[in-house]
Amino acid sequence: MRVTVDCHMVGQPLAGDAGNSRFATLLTNVLHRTRGPQDSVSALIAHPDAHTLLPPDVALQRVTAANIPRLALRASQALARDGADAAVFTYITPLRSPCPLVVVVHDVTFRLHPEWFSARDRALLGRLVPRSVRHAAGIITISQTSKADLVAVFGIDPDRVRVVTLVPAPAFVPRLDAAARVRERFGLDRYCLYVGDVHPRKNLASLTQALAQLDGPHRLELAIVGRAGHQGEQIIAASDARWLGPRGDDDLADLYSAATVTCYPSLYEGFGLPVIEAMACGSPVVASNRGSIPEVAGEAAILVEPTPDALADGLRAALEPDTADRLRRLGPERAKLFNPQAMGEAAWAAIREVV
Repeated sequence: MRVTVDCHMVGQPLAGDAGNSRFATLLTNVLHRTRGPQDSVSALIAHPDAHTLLPPDVALQRVTAANIPRLALRASQALARDGADAAVFTYITPLRSPCPLVVVVHDVTFRLHPEWFSARDRALLGRLVPRSVRHAAGIITISQTSKADLVAVFGIDPDRVRVVTLVPAPAFVPRLDAAARVRERFGLDRYCLYVGDVHPRKNLASLTQALAQLDGPHRLELAIVGRAGHQGEQIIAASDARWLGPRGDDDLADLYSAATVTCYPSLYEGFGLPVIEAMACGSPVVASNRGSIPEVAGEAAILVEPTPDALADGLRAALEPDTADRLRRLGPERAKLFNPQAMGEAAWAAIREVV
């Protein structure tokens, strides 16, 4: 079977939807890694740097980055040229296709909390995602929490939805001498790390207020890694934090490994990949108890209400030496449950159902 993955956001040079790009990169890599002897994987790309993030023997088809011409015509033409038996798109599928389509819907936050999105994104997602869900041959989401939300919001048969959980990239392991490299490269010493797009639902204001409650030996600098999404620049300006912008996996693995604590205070997540990445690197994690985060983190993180006071209490607890040591031990073990083999097998099973 030949599967084509829409990777048009992979390698994008400017700020965009980093979560979708990261998922497409991960999915393409694990499908390629776990393919059978008669299987092959190809990708639709729009940016020249995409080839550096994808396996070297994955066939690449160039498409335009412009959504309307890509989804209206160009993607379908590329799939026909490619001879794909099935194709995977994120959130929005092409208007027509020569092969069965699988749509990946990470979460339905745009319906559950429309106030977190721009008017443009509300209109685009609100109109096109339901159409894609109705017409796709298969549906994938990334956690049981997201599956339940998807079924409830769109009233679809739960048997149509398959869960394919994410995995940390290979770079995310505990790193020796990471603290020295981070100190030299970024000038950071004792810091709380936040990773992810800067967006209202990420709740960085509460994290900033929580860190302001820590003093003396508990005092930490906030370091932010990610892109400025909807209202992101205003949020960053108000956070009094060190914004490092987007970073590659090598820098990010060092930052996780050297962090005093990683905090993920999000008000809702369909998965929460930075939680698993941080745990894989052995960073103590404090995260909110919302959305899929408890499902992902298990007992390997401190989970709290996403309020400034509760986050401050969680951070203080994570700074206790015995607790920090326990979290550094449990995190990598928990992260091993989210591995490429399991993700690839689940993805191939979901795709084979539609062919």
